[in-house]
This record gives sequence, structure tokens and C-alpha cells, in this order.
Amino acid sequence: MFSACHFLFKNMNEAAQLVSEALLGLDSKTIFICGKAYEIKPPTIKIMCLGLNEWAKIDLNLKEQTNLSLAIQIPENAKRQLKGISKFIAGDTIYSDKIYNEWVNNEPSVTQEELDFAVDTILSLIDKEKVFRSAQGCLSAAKIIARPK
Repeated sequence: MFSACHFLFKNMNEAAQLVSEALLGLDSKTIFICGKAYEIKPPTIKIMCLGLNEWAKIDLNLKEQTNLSLAIQIPENAKRQLKGISKFIAGDTIYSDKIYNEWVNNEPSVTQEELDFAVDTILSLIDKEKVFRSAQGCLSAAKIIARPK
């Protein structure tokens, strides 16, 4: 009985903390790109799909490349990173394309440190364990339901 109550209260406390953080705006993070601040909130599934779709287009085949060929790919891969970051900031909106174009076409240009920090910040807002647990539960349910008798 104690462990069930403890589990219930622990989850209630976590839920209350998440709600209070969201209400206070503590669930968002700020990144800086080209001298401007952008707020990033924990992404919805749609936003994750949009941003990760752009990042999936990054082409790094480390086994068959030299340092020179990797260096030549940096500009194109940085554009893919930036396009994904813009999706995490603004979703599938005109503003997303606007900030991406500003970053790519204007001076000062984006630094590697800004890219690294933005990507790390976005990844920190995605609870990968919960996403994995949820997907694993769906897969298990599908296997049970689809199991031939």
C-alpha cells in the first residue's frame, strides 16, 4: 500500500511541477543565433517531425570520407541544421522560413558554437526516454494484437 501511494504522489508531484513550470514559462529555453535570441519550447510531435526531417537530410558517411571531403560538406550540412532549428523555433510557418533565410543570407553568419548550443538545447527539451517507452509500448501492443493464434 505504501509503495502504491508513494508512486501516486510522486507522479502527482511531477505532474504538478510540469504544470507550474509551463505556467511560469520555465519549460522553454533561449538560444542565440546571429546575435538574436529565440525561445524554444518543448516540441510537439509535429514540430519534432518537421525539425528531425530536416536533420535526417544531413549526409555524413564518415567511413568513406577524408577530412577534406567532410570540410567541403560543412556549409550544406550547416544549412540542414539551421533549417531544422528554424522548424523547432517556429514550426511549419512563414516565420520559420524567414528566420532561416536571415541566418543563411545575412551577416554576421552563424557560428559553430551557436549551432552546437542550439542543437543541444533542442535535444534537452525532448524527453527521449518517454518517447522510447511510448513507442516500445505501442510495438508490444501491436505484436500482441497481431500474433497469430
